[in-house]
Amino acid sequence: MFPVVIYLYIQYTEIVISNSTALFIGVISLINGLVAAFLVAGSITAPIELILSSLEVFQTKKSAASLNDNGFDEIAELSSELNRIYSDWNREIVTLGKKQLQQEKASEKNEQQISILKKQLDLTRSCLNVAQMLNTTFDFQSNLKAILDEAIQTMNVQWASVLLINRERNEMTVACVRGVEKSLLDALADEDYPAIRLKPHEGLAGQVIKDGLPLIANKGFKDPRFKQFSEFSRRDEKIASLLCAPITSTDGTVLGVMNFINRVSPPVFRNEDLPYVKDLCGLASLVIERNRLYRNLFVDEETGLAAHNVWRGYFQEEAGRAVRYIQPLSVLIADIDDFKNLITQTNADFFNEVVDSCGKELKRLLRDTDTASCVQERFFCLLPNTDTAGGVFLAGRLKEALERLSFTFGNQTIKITMSVGIASYPDNVPDPKLLAKNALVSLARAHEEGGNRASIFRQNI
Repeated sequence: MFPVVIYLYIQYTEIVISNSTALFIGVISLINGLVAAFLVAGSITAPIELILSSLEVFQTKKSAASLNDNGFDEIAELSSELNRIYSDWNREIVTLGKKQLQQEKASEKNEQQISILKKQLDLTRSCLNVAQMLNTTFDFQSNLKAILDEAIQTMNVQWASVLLINRERNEMTVACVRGVEKSLLDALADEDYPAIRLKPHEGLAGQVIKDGLPLIANKGFKDPRFKQFSEFSRRDEKIASLLCAPITSTDGTVLGVMNFINRVSPPVFRNEDLPYVKDLCGLASLVIERNRLYRNLFVDEETGLAAHNVWRGYFQEEAGRAVRYIQPLSVLIADIDDFKNLITQTNADFFNEVVDSCGKELKRLLRDTDTASCVQERFFCLLPNTDTAGGVFLAGRLKEALERLSFTFGNQTIKITMSVGIASYPDNVPDPKLLAKNALVSLARAHEEGGNRASIFRQNI
């Protein structure tokens, strides 16, 4: 418009200008046009470059940033349309992110539930394994060992123990200890485990017995409720964590406690462990009550030996098993020498004392798989997987044990001896069902040869 305005002004005023003035005005007009053209071009290309830059960022980074174009031309409309697209994109991304987060949380929750169910399944299988093992034998120690061994493996602890209450003496007796830290009791027979003098409600175990509820002490022996006993002074300082749970009978009476010591992984006990421990204590209660019932019905209270009818049942089973699996089987029958003279010199009560002492010594010498019974002065021993040499070895140990015994009647000190008959399948008896009969034959020969000796059955002798 600048040259047009100048030209109209000159024509209207009829001013005469020189050529140099006209040239100057022309140059000024050209420069003005160039500047105007540059500004117009910049106003067009700048928004386009902004749009291209935004599209490039969106393509590479998937990031949708809004465009700021306050114009009213087509480019501003394009920017507005892109802003709308970006806004829709951002909303969809946020929605997808929320859905993905929800899916991740749901997946994590499902994994946790699966992990919990898997752990519960493993614990259920563990209890089932214990229950199956309990059905294989009525031996009290074997059953308790099966429970504790399974618990040690499943709960990943260093050792575990069962303590039973003797309410008459107000003490707790160690019934069974299993695990890597049982060296204190390794040299002791099961019946010689130490008894802990425990006052009512004393220590963690006393608190558990009082309340009938399990306790967790992850501070171990540093827990203020923990009481140290001289019998276990070396072991107490090794206790870093402890779970003590009550063993309760069906009528609600607390029979004892089960201890789990030093959790390895995780390093502490948690409340999640209590249901499994409760199930184990239930199985232990079943074992204890079944053992009491078994002892009342089938075991001699004084000696701990099986009733003779039970022994005969075991004998029939082992005889069949020996043939089926081609395993050796031995029977030892022993009786006290000159028992009639002994009764004549003393009395029936003293003789019963002698028989009970001999029965206890024999019980101490037997393995967990062996079975023995007593009929008056005669003892019957069933030794599975034992050949003649094993029977002779047991007879020798029994002889040594009896030589250490002495009895006092009035002012008289009495020593006793035994004679033993040994019969073994298949060493010297072809039919295991004849072992008891042939052992009696050998026993008679031992008496004929002067007593205080063992005689091995031989065919045709």
